[in-house]
Amino acid sequence: MRFLRLERLINLHDGYRRTLRVDHIEVLVIQDCGEIFIVQSRCPHQEYPLEKGSIADGSISCPWHHMTFDLKTGTHLGGGCSRLKIYEPVFQDNLLGIMTEAPTSAGF
Repeated sequence: MRFLRLERLINLHDGYRRTLRVDHIEVLVIQDCGEIFIVQSRCPHQEYPLEKGSIADGSISCPWHHMTFDLKTGTHLGGGCSRLKIYEPVFQDNLLGIMTEAPTSAGF
């Protein structure tokens, strides 16, 4: 496993919302009511960006079709849609990031 740095902790605050791309992973980092959430950046319904979605009661709603997902579990609250991918926040020193599988080397 390796640590992928996303943001410095000093930059986080309630209302923080930013799409970040590291390596091949694009995530949306959110801080709401003191909690940090890291989710896939696009709605699993039709890949619309979630960055401008509305956040309320621990959920995010896609601004296009209003699909609503639980920020802790990724579950679609209306049923019938794929789950939103959730990433566990990892804190290292003064950084926020996620852990990913280390890339494999061919032939080794």
